[in-house]
Amino acid sequence: MLIDINTYVGHWPFRKVGNGTADELIKVMDDSGIDMAAVSSINAIFYKDSQQGNDELIGQIDRYKERFIPFAIINPSYTGWKKDFEDCIGKMGMKGLELYPYYHQYRLTDSNAVELVRMAAERSIAVHLPCSVVNIRQRHWLDTTENLSVQEVEEVVRLCPDTDFIITNGPVLRMAGCLEKAAGSRKGRIYYDFARVDIFSTDFTALIESVGADRVVFGSVAPMQYIAPQLVKLHYSGLNDIEQEKVMSGNLKQLFGLCCGRSSH
Repeated sequence: MLIDINTYVGHWPFRKVGNGTADELIKVMDDSGIDMAAVSSINAIFYKDSQQGNDELIGQIDRYKERFIPFAIINPSYTGWKKDFEDCIGKMGMKGLELYPYYHQYRLTDSNAVELVRMAAERSIAVHLPCSVVNIRQRHWLDTTENLSVQEVEEVVRLCPDTDFIITNGPVLRMAGCLEKAAGSRKGRIYYDFARVDIFSTDFTALIESVGADRVVFGSVAPMQYIAPQLVKLHYSGLNDIEQEKVMSGNLKQLFGLCCGRSSH
């Protein structure tokens, strides 16, 4: 079984991106052998009211509840963010929280952001922190020039010791090194994907050695990025069968409390 921690539906405002609907994403997942995927709304990143994007997401994936794990994008600097969180988690059944401080112009260490992250821990909700959505070299001149700050992540991990974090699509080996001291003494777990990790250098092996196979997960960033390179990395990873099962699905099954899932393709 293969579970993807990082996919999107919606419209990217700075260039044309295909496969941006739930129907199209499901086809791409089927073609790539992905059984389930955590998904969030690109529109929720850019709408003034992110909750409108979360509403659209739930409407789109309604037909595919067994395939998608919906993540709510909440902006803690926007009025009504607490109600948005309660609506997403309590009423809409969303399974994770996703934060974009570099798009919504706040810091992870701001009081509202820390409160939101702690609220997630109280509800056993994991917090997904994508380091970026697209490579900075590909960005439109109106797009943000910032990525997720390592220093902010290090501080919010310290301030929120009970929260489970998933860090993706960025310099995760560097992140893991910076968070090593804090990670060992906290209740919450920290997971990393390998979307930006070079499999043909020592980086992938170093990541596994640093955090362990039980803290590494698969993330494609589809449809913003191609899925195939991540599958190639798995093929050449050198992981044994037990380690590969953890990375492909076991770690996320445990995180989301999935007792069973679709059979693999």
